[in-house]
Amino acid sequence: MTRKRKPKITADVDVRYSNWMAQLIGVSMPWSLYWVAGRASAKTVQVLAARVQEVARDCPGAPFAWVADTYADLHKNVVPSLVDGLRLLGWEPDTHYVVNREPPAEWKARMYNVCADWKNTMVFHTGFNFTFISLDRPAIGAGRSYVGVFGDEVKYFPEEKFTNLLKAVRGFRVRYGDNVWYRSRTLTTDMPNPNHLGEHDWILKLARQNDKEKILLMLRAGFVHNETKWEYVAARQRADELRAAARAGQADAPRLEAAERAEELARRNMERWEERWVKTRRGVSLFLISSSYVNADILGEDWFADEFAEGLEGVACNILSIIPKLETSQMFYCNLSMSHFYADGYLSEVIERHEFGWRQDCSVLRHLDPSRPLEAGMDAGNMLSMVLGQKRGATLRVLKELYTLPPNSVRELADAFVDYFRPHPRKVLNLYYDRSMNNYRGVGADMATQVKKNIETDADGRPTGWQVRLMSLGQGNIGSNLEYRFFMDLLSGNLARTLFTLLIDQHECPNLKAEMEVTGTEVRSEARTKASVVVKKKTGDKLPARRLPRESTNLTDALKYLVMRKEFLRVWTKGRGTSAAAVVG
Repeated sequence: MTRKRKPKITADVDVRYSNWMAQLIGVSMPWSLYWVAGRASAKTVQVLAARVQEVARDCPGAPFAWVADTYADLHKNVVPSLVDGLRLLGWEPDTHYVVNREPPAEWKARMYNVCADWKNTMVFHTGFNFTFISLDRPAIGAGRSYVGVFGDEVKYFPEEKFTNLLKAVRGFRVRYGDNVWYRSRTLTTDMPNPNHLGEHDWILKLARQNDKEKILLMLRAGFVHNETKWEYVAARQRADELRAAARAGQADAPRLEAAERAEELARRNMERWEERWVKTRRGVSLFLISSSYVNADILGEDWFADEFAEGLEGVACNILSIIPKLETSQMFYCNLSMSHFYADGYLSEVIERHEFGWRQDCSVLRHLDPSRPLEAGMDAGNMLSMVLGQKRGATLRVLKELYTLPPNSVRELADAFVDYFRPHPRKVLNLYYDRSMNNYRGVGADMATQVKKNIETDADGRPTGWQVRLMSLGQGNIGSNLEYRFFMDLLSGNLARTLFTLLIDQHECPNLKAEMEVTGTEVRSEARTKASVVVKKKTGDKLPARRLPRESTNLTDALKYLVMRKEFLRVWTKGRGTSAAAVVG
């Protein structure tokens, strides 16, 4: 039995480390990949970036589409993450690719498609190029054809919109029709949660495309091809050593001749298996579901221990890739639907004026009225939470969420507010909050006064230009059952004529949206009447700090104070014939 020579790790051997799932995907490199993976599975760095490198080499000059759910997300997250992933794999801007600008002439000459506008593009040194398309602005890719498509976090892609875009993945068949990447799809996401409005689980249907026999054949060919690459590198290194020795007069000709013959045979064997491997990949889809444990070697045991320390609430889906179930009857906001959220909240023309990765401010908000004061609801629970909006006519829009986690406090929250809303010309904030924030007001140590002071002056005591009006002085307690009944009416549309319709920006308030979708109910006996009443379940408030934004009730409490202000409650209780004394104060 012969022992195979292993290559030596030298400067010309590129060493990369990846988790076992990324290795499996890299060895198989299927025509289309659909991967539902737990949080922190290295989807971008170890899989998407590696597939981008592979297709850039294999498909020179080809136009591909990279799809995101929103244009703002493209700028803020998608492109910066892709750039980081490519950098970790050794590819640098200006050397291997350019983003959002015209490429060098020799790169442009390799492109098969014609491009007159370099906005929203990424061009590689091989001529391979991306057009970045967002589903809220599909016009970016209108009239173009693509050889393949990439997309991350596809659980946010409405099926109909994405399917319509896929019709454009059909182009340049004459040039690329025989290429393994022709009409390929690379789609990744963490597990869609059907309890979260705006998350779509259509990717799970693609599991039907798995063909066991074809996948196994592709894997076998991939493993053999990978082994032949090792053998070729080892043979080449051996031949290089003997060639160097021969030049120094320290090697005999027969040994060098045998080594060069072995190198040539190894190269031919590698190329033969590469051809076979490519054939097995054509038209083969690979659908996978994996938990975050695929990256356990990198994350470490303590990461999982911390995540599960307080139970599986909220992490069963994100980490274990298990779809949680929450019946509508168990939801505190049981009448919540997608009609209460809007997705057209960005001014794309403002975003376009800035580079990818720009830290956005309120100038991007389409529905912010610059001539009107801002309104905010604030909760000072385990985390400091603030939701900001404006009421215009019969609509109250929640425009933005802000929060800080321990040990950060009022100063950091105030700085975040002032920084984000710096361009807003009407610097007046009407603040609604929990009555407990008025405690110790007599000695000037109440939380409400602290918030007002920190927004109106910066850390050095200089005025920021903002005026904060404390709107909840004399506010009574807003009980959980009262909140339940108010939101039942509000979200069912019963208050549209007498008060307002509630609309929330689903992209600028993602954690508020998540909390409203998972907050449950429990039944308690009322202390005074002993009657059974429905109240808000607050077990999520005891979770570790990092999990509070999506799984606690803190942001929903801030929303409560924004919409359940005294004047609104008077109108509501009058219409219902209910006493408002406990809440109006």
